[in-house]
Amino acid sequence: MKPTQFSGFLLVNLLVCLLIGYWLDTWFHTKPIFIVVLVLYALIGSFLMLILKDKKKNGRS
Repeated sequence: MKPTQFSGFLLVNLLVCLLIGYWLDTWFHTKPIFIVVLVLYALIGSFLMLILKDKKKNGRS
């Protein structure tokens, strides 16, 4: 994955998770629990996808 593709992928994931987290927090009347959890999910998932695609591209298992 190219660096420009990864930054766009990460940005979209973060924005979507922020919006969903904000919506869930307002719906359940909670503190920013869902925002934090979903942002961590987006960050960890994006970096894992980057690592897995790099391994697949280089032929490593």
